[in-house]
Amino acid sequence: MSLDWSDLQVSKWLKDAISSMGFEKMTTVQASAIPIFLQNKDVIVEAVTGSGKTLSFVIPILEKMNKIQHQKGHVNAIVLAPTRELSMQIEKVFQKVLDYNPNENSIRTQLILGGVKSIEEDLEAFKRLNPHIIISTPGRLHELIKAKKIKTNDLEILILDEADRLLDLGFSKEMDFILGSLPKQKRTGLFSATISTAFETLHKTGIRNPIKIKVNAKNNKPKSLQMYYQVVKPEHKLNLMFHILNTYHFQKAMVYFPTCASVDYYYQFFKTFKEYDLKFFSLHGKLKTPARLKTLKNFDETKSGKSILMTTDVAARGIDIDDVDLIIQLDPPTDPDSFLHRCGRTGRAGRFGEAITFLNEGREEDYINFLEVKDVEINELNLSFDETDIGLRKFNLADRARHDKAVRTFVSFIRYYSKHSINSIFRVKDIDFISLGKFYGLTRMPSMPEIKQLSNKIPEFIDDSINWDNFKYLNEEKEKSRLDELAKEKLKVERKEQRKKKEENSAWSKKVMKKQVRNEKNINKRDLDLVMKDDNDKDNQERELDWKDLITQEKKKRKGNVNNQDVIGTFDDL
Repeated sequence: MSLDWSDLQVSKWLKDAISSMGFEKMTTVQASAIPIFLQNKDVIVEAVTGSGKTLSFVIPILEKMNKIQHQKGHVNAIVLAPTRELSMQIEKVFQKVLDYNPNENSIRTQLILGGVKSIEEDLEAFKRLNPHIIISTPGRLHELIKAKKIKTNDLEILILDEADRLLDLGFSKEMDFILGSLPKQKRTGLFSATISTAFETLHKTGIRNPIKIKVNAKNNKPKSLQMYYQVVKPEHKLNLMFHILNTYHFQKAMVYFPTCASVDYYYQFFKTFKEYDLKFFSLHGKLKTPARLKTLKNFDETKSGKSILMTTDVAARGIDIDDVDLIIQLDPPTDPDSFLHRCGRTGRAGRFGEAITFLNEGREEDYINFLEVKDVEINELNLSFDETDIGLRKFNLADRARHDKAVRTFVSFIRYYSKHSINSIFRVKDIDFISLGKFYGLTRMPSMPEIKQLSNKIPEFIDDSINWDNFKYLNEEKEKSRLDELAKEKLKVERKEQRKKKEENSAWSKKVMKKQVRNEKNINKRDLDLVMKDDNDKDNQERELDWKDLITQEKKKRKGNVNNQDVIGTFDDL
C-alpha cells in the first residue's frame, strides 16, 4: 500500500492542494479508504481520532464533483455531522482544498446549521449559491428536505461523520426521515473512531456490501500521542491542573470538565489569573450557537501565549484544531468511547501530543485495568506540585453568588457521576465528599438525597469559621433581598420563640392552677371530713345525753312508784 499522494488517481489540482497544505504522505486510513471510495464502493471506516479521516472523504467527493453535470436546485453530495462545531471544521477543510481549484466556484459548498440562521435565510443562500455539496447537522437538513426546497434526486455521495453518534437514538427521527428521502443509488461512507457500536442500525443508511476499513485497532491511538494518568485527591485536582498548565510547554490545551456548570464556574475563576501567560476560553453545549462558534474561532485563531479551552464532551469529537499539544481530563468521561475521542484532540497528523487524565484515589484506579482490557496503553505520572489553595476559597468568599454557583456545580457533578456507565468503578458511595467539596470551594455541604443516603455521616460544615449572616452578595439588589429574607427569617424565629415561651408559660400556669385546684379540693375534702366528724361527735354526744336523761327519768319514775305504793296501803288499812 503506497502512502505517496502522487500515486493517487485524482486531479492534479487536488494533488497540488495536498502538497501545498503540507501533507507529505498519506496516513494509513487515507491510503486505505480514498482508493476504494474512488472506485464507487461503499465504505465503513473505523479509525482513531486524528488519523486523517476528514481528507479521506473530502478528496473523493471533490474528485467526483469534478466529473458531474450539476443541475440548479439539486445537491450532489451531503456530509452529515452530529455537532455544529464538527460541521464547521469539515467545511473549513473543504474550503482549504478548494482554494487551489483553478476553476473558481466550479465546485461550491454550503454550511447549514440550526440555530445560526433561520430556515428562510438558509433557503435563500441555497438558491444564491447553488451548492454541489451540503455540510450540515441532522436537525436543519431534516427541516430543509421536509420543506421540499432541496432536490436530492441527483445525490451521488452521502457521508456520515461520527456515524455512531448520528445513528444513535438521539438523532433517530431526523436521520430516519433524511435517509428515507435519499435515492438508493448512491455511494455511502461511514466514518468514526468507534463505528462498531452502530452496526445494529447500519441497514438504515442503505449501505450495500461495504468495504470495512479498521485502522490501528490494537492500540487505538496515534503513535504521536502519549497518554498518562495521575491519582490525586479531588481537593488537589485544581492545583495539579494549574501546575501542568503553568509548567508544561504548549501552544494550545483543552481541559475537559464533567459538566457545563463546572466549565462556567471554573472559567470565571481562572479569568482572574491575569499575572500568568494563560488565556482561557469556555465552550459547552448550553452556550448559544453564536457564542460557541465565536469561542471556537477565537481559540483556533489565537497564536500567541498559551491558550486553554475549558470544555465538555460537546467538543470532544471531530474538532480539528491546529496546534493542540495537551489534553487534561479532570474526570474520565461517563461514556468509555469518549475517552479516546477526548485524547485524540491532540497528537494529530503526526504532531506530538500528551493527554493526562486525573483519577481519584481508591476504586477509580481500577479504570486503568478497564483501559488495558480495551487495549489502551496509558502510563502513570507522579508529578509533585504545591497543594496550597490557589485562591478558590478567597474567590468564593468575596461574593456569596460565587458560593451559590459552587453549590450548583457540586450538585451537577454528583448527578453526572451517578449516571456513569461503568458504575462498578465509579460509584457515588465511594466519593470522598469532603475532599470533593473542597475542590469546588464549598464551605458547607448542600442537602441532597445522595448525601443523606450515605451510611457514613457527612458533616454539614467544611469550614465552620464562616459567619453566614454576614456572607454578602456583591450585587446590591441581591444583597438587599438576602437581608430582607434574613430579617423575615429572624422575625419568624423570634415569633416562634415567643409562641414557645407563651406555651411554656401557659403550661406552667395551667400546672400551677391544677395544683391549686387540687390543693383546694384536698383542703375542702379535709374540712368536710372535719365537719362531718364534728357533726357525728355532736350527734353522739346528744345521743349520749338523751340516754342519760332517759335513765335518770326512769330511775326517778321507779322511785316515785315505790312511794305511791306505801301511801295507798296505809290508807287502805284505815
